[in-house]
Amino acid sequence: YDGRQTFGLFLKGIGLTMKESLDFWRKAFSRKISASKFDKSYSYNIRHRYGQEGKRADYTPYSCIKIVRAHAGNGEYHSCPFKS
Repeated sequence: YDGRQTFGLFLKGIGLTMKESLDFWRKAFSRKISASKFDKSYSYNIRHRYGQEGKRADYTPYSCIKIVRAHAGNGEYHSCPFKS
């Protein structure tokens, strides 16, 4: 979840629209799950990032400091690639 959230907010920050983001993630997940499973399990979080669901907050990308300080758990492989 954390890796998708970080990358998803990055995509939003570089200008992807919500539709473009949904299309990107749907295609990325298409090798592992069906489109209906994606719509049921993942599309809500994408719409939420864009302020279209939940409390309708307009989230911004995480700062470099936040990403550097984040700790990926066991089996997770996200964070800042420049972190030493």
